[in-house]
Amino acid sequence: MQFTKSLLATVALVASFSASAGAQVTGSKVAGPIGPFLSLGGPGACTAGSPCSLGGIGSIVGGTIFNADQPFADIPAGSVYESLFLSSGPSSTSPSRITFGSGLFNIGFLWGSPDSYNRLQIVAEGPAETIQTFTIADLLIPGGGDQNFSQYVRFDAQPGYVITELIFDNSPSTDAFEVANFSTFVEPSVVPEPGSFALVAAGLLGLLGVAHRQRARRA
Repeated sequence: MQFTKSLLATVALVASFSASAGAQVTGSKVAGPIGPFLSLGGPGACTAGSPCSLGGIGSIVGGTIFNADQPFADIPAGSVYESLFLSSGPSSTSPSRITFGSGLFNIGFLWGSPDSYNRLQIVAEGPAETIQTFTIADLLIPGGGDQNFSQYVRFDAQPGYVITELIFDNSPSTDAFEVANFSTFVEPSVVPEPGSFALVAAGLLGLLGVAHRQRARRA
C-alpha cells in the first residue's frame, strides 16, 4: 500500500512538473507536409477588420499574404502551394496570429529562409493554457536567412491538449518571417479487428466464471 502511495505521488509530481514547464507541444523538422495543403485564400494584408483565412479552419490577423517569388521558399520553382506565402515583419505588419476555430492535434508548414530572429509562439489549451516559443535553434534548423533554403516543420500537441494559435514574429523586429504550405493530419480512429473482440469477450467470460466459482465456494 505504501509503495502504491509513493508511486502515485511520484506520478503526480512528474505531471505537475511537466505542466509547469509548459512543454505541451513538441516540434520537429520533417521531410515534407503532414497532410493535404491548406489554402491561404489570396494575396493581401490580414487585418482585424479583414482577416485572412487558412483553409477555412484558421483566421489570420497581422502579416500579409504575398504571391510566391523567387527565391524565398519557392525552391524548386513551383513548390509553394497556390504560389502564396504568409509574411510577418516590419514591412508586412507583425506579429501575424493564426487562430483556429477548433483546436488542432498537429500543424505543419514550410519555414522559408529560416533565420535566428524568427520567433514562433504556439498557444495550446487543455487542463491549462500554455504558450511555448520555438526558434530554429530549438529545432536544429540551419539559420542565416539563406534564400535558397527552406525547411518543413511540424508541431504536435501532447495528450489532453490542442493547438489553438500560431504567432509569427521576429526579435529583433527585422526583415520577415515567411511561411507557406500549411497542412494538418487527423489520425483515423483505430477500430479493433474481429479477433480482438473475440479475445476480449473470452477474457470477460473467464473472469465471470472465476467470480461465480468463488461465490459458490463461500456459499
